[in-house]
Amino acid sequence: MYQGDTVTVRLADGTIKTVTGTTFYLADGRQVFTPIDGSSLHNATLISTSWVPNSTSVPYPSLDVTCFVAGTQIATAEGDAPVETIKPGDIVRGFEGEDLILCKSLQRSFTARDFAANPKLRPVRISAGALGEGLPVRDLLVSRQHRMLVNSRIVHRMFGVSEVLIPAIKLTDLPGIFIDETVEQVTYFHLLFDRHEVIIAEGAPTESLFTGPEALKSLSDEAREEILTIFPDCADETLTPEPARFIPEGRLQKKLVARHLKNQKSLCQGVAGAGETRRRAPGQDQVSAHPVAASG
Repeated sequence: MYQGDTVTVRLADGTIKTVTGTTFYLADGRQVFTPIDGSSLHNATLISTSWVPNSTSVPYPSLDVTCFVAGTQIATAEGDAPVETIKPGDIVRGFEGEDLILCKSLQRSFTARDFAANPKLRPVRISAGALGEGLPVRDLLVSRQHRMLVNSRIVHRMFGVSEVLIPAIKLTDLPGIFIDETVEQVTYFHLLFDRHEVIIAEGAPTESLFTGPEALKSLSDEAREEILTIFPDCADETLTPEPARFIPEGRLQKKLVARHLKNQKSLCQGVAGAGETRRRAPGQDQVSAHPVAASG
């Protein structure tokens, strides 16, 4: 709960009144404001609100899962569609043109208050064209840990594969990619398929939700229960899910980005290694999904 919030309203007789109270954030997502200054609430027209930064509630967890912001255009069998309109059973277009059936779409909203309590909830903005080859075609906002696909000659020289997945927060040393401090509220969407996939958001290749152990821990109890109902094997922490592409370890991610910056090379060059399988490669899943604290 947050004690000391205010609500300024215009009453039916035209009087403007500011009420001080406590805001409760309920488990079902509702927000309930209760006066603590002796005022009683009546029907009124809202003028403005203010809020306190500190609370006595349980702190919000870091958002260490792959999330798209509401409004993001996702490639589907019917053309691009806002992520919030895509429902389970819809066909999403994979990076290689394959049809992927969406199993589950989860969402969670955060406000300026949440950002103040946990700055890691703020999204990363990937400006139009920042990845190279004109990608993304529009600004793309994702959660900090959301991985983008990088395919370049540098990738092939470093890892012997044509494509890797790198968290958005690791790309913020590059021009046009940054933590957006101006966003006041955001709704994140998680797209879940029967396995980890590379899909297309605002024209750029990126990942779906990766149901590794750390990712599951970061979800709400309700969301985790839903996923485990659909994919019971995810409950076995001894199993390591197979990533859609190779995920380098943290220090190599940093080195990869530094080399692109130094050589002024774009992240998306469409280069595939000779004879290299683009999809999944055995033995390349040694890096677990969603390193904690690196990016929300």
